[in-house]
Amino acid sequence: MLAARANVCSTSSLAARPSAASARERSRGALVVTAASKKKDVRLQVTLECTEQKESGVQGMSRYMTQKNRRNTSQRLELMKYNPFLQKHTLHRELKK
Repeated sequence: MLAARANVCSTSSLAARPSAASARERSRGALVVTAASKKKDVRLQVTLECTEQKESGVQGMSRYMTQKNRRNTSQRLELMKYNPFLQKHTLHRELKK
């Protein structure tokens, strides 16, 4: 009978622990996020825009979002991507930030 009560007590104390632990984890996570944001990210999110669209006079603008690695590709990114307004593959260049 004492063992059953001990289990009940330990169960209730375990129920209270996760909320306290999760609060600690959240505060630790916030500290980690702020520390990581001080570093410069290697991967950048860039926007690619069609180069032929402006010259063609067709309305709309074909833009794509992608990522690039700053260390591997320091130059501006240029890719052949599909332009749905012109219905063909065209050269897309990285926009300035």
